[in-house]
Amino acid sequence: MISLLGLLLAGTSGAQASSFSWYQLIPGFGQGGEVGHALGLHDAHEAFLIPTVWGIVALLLGLAFVARLGVQRALAKGGTAAYVPDAGLTVRNVFEIIVEWLYDLVAGMVGKTEAKAFLPLIATLFLYVLFSNLSGFIPGVLPATENFSHNLALALCVFVVFNYAGLSRQGFGYIKHLAGPVALLAPAFLLLETISLLIRPISLTVRLSVNIFVDHLLQTIVRGLGDSFLGFLGAAVLPVPIYFLGLLVCVVQAFVFALLTTIYISLSVAHSDEHHH
Repeated sequence: MISLLGLLLAGTSGAQASSFSWYQLIPGFGQGGEVGHALGLHDAHEAFLIPTVWGIVALLLGLAFVARLGVQRALAKGGTAAYVPDAGLTVRNVFEIIVEWLYDLVAGMVGKTEAKAFLPLIATLFLYVLFSNLSGFIPGVLPATENFSHNLALALCVFVVFNYAGLSRQGFGYIKHLAGPVALLAPAFLLLETISLLIRPISLTVRLSVNIFVDHLLQTIVRGLGDSFLGFLGAAVLPVPIYFLGLLVCVVQAFVFALLTTIYISLSVAHSDEHHH
């Protein structure tokens, strides 16, 4: 585990860092290139991470724009026709299914009022992490979610949000709850609860990084074994079962990240008496 975390902190394994990426074809952007140097990128993994992230952001914004246009076209019809889904599997239908599912999940934990406030964050995290995970299936693209620093940035955003939610909803009661019900033991409770809060972003980061890193590494190993023993056909066929497992890991890890974010927010906005109950 220590060795694995060391690889994560280093960015990626040596085999993956030296593998081909489409971004190497961009003049001046690869390792040692002028653009990469100007951006302060010191290795190939960093250089390839940034365009991958912005590519995913652009893709999500484009899909959201298309889905929004579909909703506007439906609303323009007026009456009951505005609530009729599109025929077939359209971008609007897919987004509505995902958002409705996430809304029910969030509302069941924090209530309908709070769900409206936090659903945009939770839905964005779910979709972004999901698409980032799935980007690893594209040849020549390294998934951003296998990078420890990238995932830590996401987790720190969650850390800021759920603490802000607790302070804004409960005020000093949020700090008071961390101190526990017994005044004599308040310092010990406060210390333990503070450590627990600090562990949450670390837990989010390590869980996502390790799962995606190991999944990608396993695919690389199996593909290499297939190529060594069976040539090109082995490299193409042998990893197929691993790809199905990897697809499941991508979806589950995006869901877990969104679910834990919802749980942390729920614990922060709950009243003290509900906490103890």
